[in-house]
Amino acid sequence: MKNLALLVSPSAKNAFFHDYLDVARAELAWLIGHTEITHTKVSAMDFFDIQVNEELLPLLTSLSFLHGVFERQGEQLIPLPVATPFGLDEDFVFGAKFKGKTNELLTQLLINVGLRSIDYRSVADVKLLDPMCGRATTLLWAMRYGMKAKGIEQDGKALTDIRQNVKKWCKVHRQKHQFTEGFVGKSNKQQVGKFVDFAAYGASMRVICGDSVEASSLLKGERFDLLVSDLPYGVQHFTTSRTRNPLKVVTASAAGWVDSLKSGGVIVLAFNSYLPKREELLAAFTEYGMQVLNFSAAHRMSESIVRDVVILKKTG
Repeated sequence: MKNLALLVSPSAKNAFFHDYLDVARAELAWLIGHTEITHTKVSAMDFFDIQVNEELLPLLTSLSFLHGVFERQGEQLIPLPVATPFGLDEDFVFGAKFKGKTNELLTQLLINVGLRSIDYRSVADVKLLDPMCGRATTLLWAMRYGMKAKGIEQDGKALTDIRQNVKKWCKVHRQKHQFTEGFVGKSNKQQVGKFVDFAAYGASMRVICGDSVEASSLLKGERFDLLVSDLPYGVQHFTTSRTRNPLKVVTASAAGWVDSLKSGGVIVLAFNSYLPKREELLAAFTEYGMQVLNFSAAHRMSESIVRDVVILKKTG
């Protein structure tokens, strides 16, 4: 067992605001499997003190809030040179900035708790779906982890934006890559079913233009280990059905989303707990036999948004 002190990144405050320590603690507890976590503050620095087996060290390096790993030896903190598991540079995810972008650390948290909720041999075997992928922040993170990822997005302009952002990054970093475009099914004037594939460093992603309600047909029956998405918050964003309440489109999509999961797969969703209520969101999936896992990471973003996270597992 090692006595570790995990330094919380200042960036966590930007992602999770005044509740950043509660959110970080929830993520850490989910990953290490227990809540024996002590918070220590040294000047402006926040540390979480834990005791863990040494084999958990690689897992800890992917924590969304982590700024450094230290071993406590008496009064001393000894930094541990633990390598991160990521194959692509940090700015692959953090580089592009645009209105409405999902916070990168939130997305990383969603993936982390999702991975900890499934069984898999290698992360390279894990397949991730984001059925409301926007400009693909979740898919880019999945590629950094080395997964195969797919996303669905209703805004046809997203495909152009994603390609432009990623192509710029590849040029700056001289990264070998491959783009492929085509249609799922027959081409049409509305571009529904158009896709762009991107592959680099042994990982890949596909973004399909379409409505998340049509996930089953757009994905041609493909099954995924993780379904991860940041739902519209009901304040500035509209859903595919042009309403500010995402519950209607989620309810319409639930059957297809559940069908797209492998047995043992999980759905991880971030949402504004004011709209929809947590119980309403969960009910949309428990109707199809999804098991609710005991996880929450509620944090206030503004007067009208308290963001939270739910995890549901497909059993049987």
